[in-house]
Amino acid sequence: MRVGSPISWNVLDAGRCDPRRLRRAFAAYGTGVAVVGAVSESGARVGMTINSFSSVSLSPPLVMFCPSKSLAGYDVYRQAPHFSVSILREDQVATAERFARPRPDKWDGVDYELTANGVPMLGVAVATFECRTYARHEAGDHLIVLGEVLRCRVDDAAPDPLLFYASRYAAVRQTSEPDPLVYAHLAGWAA
Repeated sequence: MRVGSPISWNVLDAGRCDPRRLRRAFAAYGTGVAVVGAVSESGARVGMTINSFSSVSLSPPLVMFCPSKSLAGYDVYRQAPHFSVSILREDQVATAERFARPRPDKWDGVDYELTANGVPMLGVAVATFECRTYARHEAGDHLIVLGEVLRCRVDDAAPDPLLFYASRYAAVRQTSEPDPLVYAHLAGWAA
């Protein structure tokens, strides 16, 4: 391909990308894997595995995740005033699978603790966040949930995080250290 040549796009009517190709394109972006916990108004604990998690802001400290509207516990996440996020370790594939499957007893037999607001959060994780819901935004077949981080914890001795890439679990493989200016930009610390 020469510089400046037109890109050949795979499109359907009205400029929409073919859904299977779009899913493959989304899967080309590697993400971390986390478990989000919340509590229903009746006190039921819910949890789900996600890879749609991101830091948003340092001031105020904000994060986001995006539950699907087809999720069994969707209404809980839509209304919960607080939630937790636990970033999974590379040795927690079974935990990721457990919280990805629909079952009523996801937290039974799992090492977890309750946050100050009564939300379940994994006891073992690379990092955990206790959040207050900051805002919600409708976004197609998902909901964007922004949370203000109230408390966070990082286990510096934990193994590397579990990753999800090309629709399967993956592990970190260090290739090189980024230039400090590039790192600052990617981390959002540079203007």
